[in-house]
Amino acid sequence: MPTLNELRHAIGGRYLPLGAGLTHVVEDGEKDALAVLLLHGATVPHWEFDRIVPHLCRNGMRTVRFDFLGHGLSDRPMVDYDFTLFLKQTLEVLDGIHASRPLTVLGHSFGAAIAAAVAYERPSRVQRLVLVAPLLDFMAYSFWPRVFALPGVGRQLMRSVGLPALERRRQRRYAAIGAEHLTPRFIAEARAPGYTEALASMFQKGALSDQQAHYRRLGQSECEILVVAGSADRVVPLRDVTRVRALLPAHKYLELKGAEHNLLITHPELVAAAVAEAQQRT
Repeated sequence: MPTLNELRHAIGGRYLPLGAGLTHVVEDGEKDALAVLLLHGATVPHWEFDRIVPHLCRNGMRTVRFDFLGHGLSDRPMVDYDFTLFLKQTLEVLDGIHASRPLTVLGHSFGAAIAAAVAYERPSRVQRLVLVAPLLDFMAYSFWPRVFALPGVGRQLMRSVGLPALERRRQRRYAAIGAEHLTPRFIAEARAPGYTEALASMFQKGALSDQQAHYRRLGQSECEILVVAGSADRVVPLRDVTRVRALLPAHKYLELKGAEHNLLITHPELVAAAVAEAQQRT
């Protein structure tokens, strides 16, 4: 398997030297267009947005996306991968975006919780939140996340059990939607040193546990909020989405029938259209 530096050399891209390490950033669209900051989930990096970005750009938007630390082509420092680490990284990226007006922040799964925290921390910068399959508490219902959170053995089990299971799941899901080409990319980046350590640390440090406080703090927010969910999502089921929605102020809701957790890959045009419609109303 190639190293992280070999992957960077092969793919290229832009890398920002932020506080905790180099961050891989990708921008698309016209520079003077409305900016949309895209925040990925806990396991798949910035390219989970590859199919929605063209739709957003065609609707007159500029997209900015990046890899969270420990993921994709960003650095994988030996630090605690807690919620604060990812929030600080996101705020640094946000503060570096030159925009003449407040922007839209779209977060998927774990990224939705980060998006909610960003809107609370930088209310003057965020005009609109799009929370796609918003994570509530990944630790609550499954046995394995609690195992991966165990001190000492958690990282070894993530490497020997967790990563192979993730690879098999990605292979099945991508094959089912005709996106087999994504599987080798996921495997190459996931097997580069540091990824399994980062994931295990996310479990150990509670980054993927109860996110209610981040959504609840939006109670006084004036930004527009759109929640998008898939009716067949088994990672963030509708019961969790309902609980998240109960914590939010008035918002729009879009439920995609039959869509699973990877709805940004399977239904990109529908999500992009909902974002564009929200933009036109303001």
